[in-house]
Amino acid sequence: MSYNTQDISALGQAQFDKAVRLSSIVLTGAERFANLQLELSRKLLADQAQVFKSLADVKDPKAFAEFQSGFAQPSIDQAFVVARNLYDAAVATQNELAAFVEEQVSENNKTLLSSLDRLAKNAPAGSDVAVSAIKSLVNSSSAAFESVSKTAKKVSAEIAEAGVEAATSSAKAASAAVSRAKKATPASAA
Repeated sequence: MSYNTQDISALGQAQFDKAVRLSSIVLTGAERFANLQLELSRKLLADQAQVFKSLADVKDPKAFAEFQSGFAQPSIDQAFVVARNLYDAAVATQNELAAFVEEQVSENNKTLLSSLDRLAKNAPAGSDVAVSAIKSLVNSSSAAFESVSKTAKKVSAEIAEAGVEAATSSAKAASAAVSRAKKATPASAA
């Protein structure tokens, strides 16, 4: 099995293209996170300006208590939105990387099978059984990898989604309980 200059050049170009694609996926993920961070910074700056403006308008303790109780819930809601956006960006990047890896595994399997075919043509008589066994092993390994990969994606997505939903629900319930407690305290003191 010999390789000529064109084969080596094509292999080098293919590896370079893969490296560029992988870099692009990673940079796109980093860009998603940077954009989220910039959006959050802008929103926080605007929100803080509004909070200081509203705080300057507070003139008595009752108005301060109302301001304080009304301030907590939007902050909690915003934290959940930010967490959800970060989660979505991470999942998108992870899915792109997983697809890239799956393509590489598939491509490597095809290359291996192609090499086995070339080897079988030049192999001594009777070796076709061994080559067929290896090809069968590669095909069954590839099918098993695809099956496990699909199952793992589905299970991890379902578990992560359930975790995010459970955390959101419990935090909102806790926030609502705190809000109700704050509202009940001034009324019972009066």
